[in-house]
Amino acid sequence: MWYWILRSFFVFVAKVFFRLKVEGLENIPQKTNFIIVANHNSFLDPPLIMAAVPRKIYCIALRDLHRMLWVKWILALAEALPSGSVSEKAVNLLMKNKNVGLFPEGGVSRDGTLKEFRRGAALLALKTGRPIVPCAILGTFQALPFGERIPRRVPIKLKIAKPVFLLKEFDDIIDDVYLQEGIFRIRNIIKEMLDTPR
Repeated sequence: MWYWILRSFFVFVAKVFFRLKVEGLENIPQKTNFIIVANHNSFLDPPLIMAAVPRKIYCIALRDLHRMLWVKWILALAEALPSGSVSEKAVNLLMKNKNVGLFPEGGVSRDGTLKEFRRGAALLALKTGRPIVPCAILGTFQALPFGERIPRRVPIKLKIAKPVFLLKEFDDIIDDVYLQEGIFRIRNIIKEMLDTPR
């Protein structure tokens, strides 16, 4: 219940304060759960994804954030998972038809540029067979860059690409090269959406 109350608040703020626009919402899978993967330029990113996608998403947040008193309270209401040894919990959620969200850069970009992606999202996709939904978030670095405390009223847009299935081939062994190719493919999709004029 608290998730949806919190989401309603984020929807209001996102639309009124940031004039949030969402492109590609029809690409969200309707017949299966999914892993949503996005670039990470600001602490605004998780609540904006929460506001943009009308499905409950269990986001993976930095473990350090779970130690900050008021942030910890919000994360608990949003049912966010701490980063680190979280893969087993994320796999269990995905196998129970829940949706998981993560930011594979491993933290907020300090300069607004897209960093290299860690392979966790690809590993989750290969272990569970669930699709990855690439998401590009534009405007959050301008609205609230790293180190700032007060957001600016800047228009924000989310672009959602078609889901990508990364499936194992034949054997049960997950090859490192295949993992790297998979996450590189996801990163390229997000980079292309970020590079496309708004």
